[in-house]
Amino acid sequence: MNQSLSLREASVQEIQLELIRRTKFNAFNGEQIYASMLKHRELWTAVLLDRPGVSAPYGSALLLIDGLIKLRDLPDNIWNADTLYILTPSPETARELAQRIADGDLGGEIMVYEDSEETAPALGAIRHEYGLLTVWWD
Repeated sequence: MNQSLSLREASVQEIQLELIRRTKFNAFNGEQIYASMLKHRELWTAVLLDRPGVSAPYGSALLLIDGLIKLRDLPDNIWNADTLYILTPSPETARELAQRIADGDLGGEIMVYEDSEETAPALGAIRHEYGLLTVWWD
C-alpha cells in the first residue's frame, strides 16, 4: 500500500491489505503476510482477511454464529479474523500461489478450491474461471 495515501484516497483493496498488515495473533504475522501478498501481486486479483460465521442450528437464520465477532472487537482495535481469502485469475494461479505461500513458511492451513460449482455460488459468479484459495490460522 502506498504509505502516502489517506484513508479517503485508498482503494477498498488497499484498506484490506492494511487490515492484514495490522493483524497479529498466534502464528499469523500480518506484516509478513502483507509483504508476501505484495511480493506475489501478479498471482492474485483480490485478497481479504475475514472470519466466516457458521449457520446456527437455532435462533435467527440471519445471524451466523461468530459472524459478528469482528464487530464486537472493533472497540479494542482488533480485526478478529482468521482466514485469508485469495481470488486468483485461474485455478492454475491459485495452485501456484498456494505453493509459494507454503514455500514462504507463513504458517496457516492452505486450501485451494478448484470446483467452480463450489466457488461460483460463494463468489456470485456463474461461468467464471477464477481460482480461489484460503489460508486459515488457528
